[in-house]
Amino acid sequence: MIIRGTEIQAQGGRRPYPLVGQEIVTKHFVIRETTPDTPFRPHKHEKPELWFIVEGEAIVSLDGIDHDVYQGDLIVLESYVEHGLRVEQAATWICLG
Repeated sequence: MIIRGTEIQAQGGRRPYPLVGQEIVTKHFVIRETTPDTPFRPHKHEKPELWFIVEGEAIVSLDGIDHDVYQGDLIVLESYVEHGLRVEQAATWICLG
């Protein structure tokens, strides 16, 4: 699932992303910088994750389907969904899972 940051209105200096029904157990918090030379290759695993695009634009692959994502977008990755990320220029993103 991709939650578009541009579709969420700020409220009192906050931008609340709707995650009703999602539960993520955090075992890692990683800030990644991806370039065309360092794609995050598709893979899958048991634990769900959240990816937040801090800066730039990227292409996220979810079960083989490509989606353009932009600064401020949140990607909710459920268990066993194959996922990867690549860019044409560069992107900074956070992986929480």
